[in-house]
Amino acid sequence: MAKPSTSLLKRRLDIAEIVRKNGEIKVDDLAEMLSVSGVTIRNDLNYLEQQGYLKRSFGGAIYTAQPVRAAVSHEVVQSQALEHSVELELAKQVARLVCDDDTVFLGAGEVLRKALPFLGDYRDLCLIINDLSHVAPARDYIDGEIVLLGGVLGHSGQALGGEIAIQSLQQFQPSCCLVMVDHISEDGTLNVKNESAAALLSECLRLSGQSIAVVAQRPIHDVARYPVGKLNTLSAIITPQIVAAEYHSRFLADGLTNSYTNDECLTWINPTLHQAR
Repeated sequence: MAKPSTSLLKRRLDIAEIVRKNGEIKVDDLAEMLSVSGVTIRNDLNYLEQQGYLKRSFGGAIYTAQPVRAAVSHEVVQSQALEHSVELELAKQVARLVCDDDTVFLGAGEVLRKALPFLGDYRDLCLIINDLSHVAPARDYIDGEIVLLGGVLGHSGQALGGEIAIQSLQQFQPSCCLVMVDHISEDGTLNVKNESAAALLSECLRLSGQSIAVVAQRPIHDVARYPVGKLNTLSAIITPQIVAAEYHSRFLADGLTNSYTNDECLTWINPTLHQAR
């Protein structure tokens, strides 16, 4: 199946950003701004709605962080908008650490799914996934082989795991893995909340030449945690600003250095493990 052109990918990302900044916008306005037809814009909006970037409205689109019906406080809207913008920035930063020809394991979850349009810029990727929700956008964006691991369907109804998934992963030997981590212990242990996901992620971190983790949330106490690896084995870790403040001293203690910062997120690298990408 033919993949979208670079101009198509860029236009769709531009539309998502325009809708985010404006909150709501009409098809005709987008068509004029981007110098394309209304039919093209409608097709783009339909796709972006399927991927969760926005909601269609009569004659246009509404940013998903905005309430469509119920009135909520200005503070709530600001909080939701920040969350979505941070997720998109996390996705951009994680995709920056991939190279052409990589064999990439992309872990489960919405943040990593949002990295797929940005991964579409790379040539000849072999993308390994275990999240069923990744399949459709991966087919649209990825130029290369797409591998859906076998395995047991987890309680979420979206992610595959278990021994079969681990054996499948071992066959492909990822050169790079992109995973979500829920918590980092005082001793640098990386933890997740999902027991069924822990074994697969642990094996993925062990196998991969470059291991990149995203920690999107501040730690929640009094919840079950399952270890998957150690902070000092990661080549890079990406966090929102508020999470970086929580773990700053831990990152420094394990020799990580800040390589990229903007208003939303930071990328930390391990200089001894990180390869220039």
